[in-house]
Amino acid sequence: MIARLSQSLPCVRAALLAVSPRQTLLPLHQTTSTLPLASSPCLLRNTYATAATAAAVARAAEKRSAPRSYTRAPTPPPTKTEPEQYKGSGYLVRRTASFQLPVYRKLKSGKTREVIIIKKVHGDRLRFLEDIKASLAVAPDRIRLNPTTQQIELQGDYYNKAKDWLVDNGF
Repeated sequence: MIARLSQSLPCVRAALLAVSPRQTLLPLHQTTSTLPLASSPCLLRNTYATAATAAAVARAAEKRSAPRSYTRAPTPPPTKTEPEQYKGSGYLVRRTASFQLPVYRKLKSGKTREVIIIKKVHGDRLRFLEDIKASLAVAPDRIRLNPTTQQIELQGDYYNKAKDWLVDNGF
């Protein structure tokens, strides 16, 4: 095994040096006489290492020439600037560093009580509280502004509704 590996290493080096990024590979029926790889003595031997090397070199050349395809286009964050958003409503909900909405679910009392927390609210927080209370039809005793952290807390299953409301309002 070691002897075969020591014989195949020069073949691998020769194959990798022979193919440059600017050089394109020809179809297999034309490669025997036109590529500089064919003149290498190690490729004339019919061994497993040379077949694997040739396949690896062909895959590397295909990867370099193939354009990168994306499965879906990334969605950009809202394009409004802060003063434009403040003018319309008087408050602003900033996104996180990874462009996610700052809405979090906190389970309490052995996962029987759910508290939804909305962070990063800037501007008129009381107006934001009244708007979300009216839109989501939350009872006044189930929503509050935490005086210490200045975060909005909703008691109940309002996680998806709160996120949808923020997206619909352009945040």
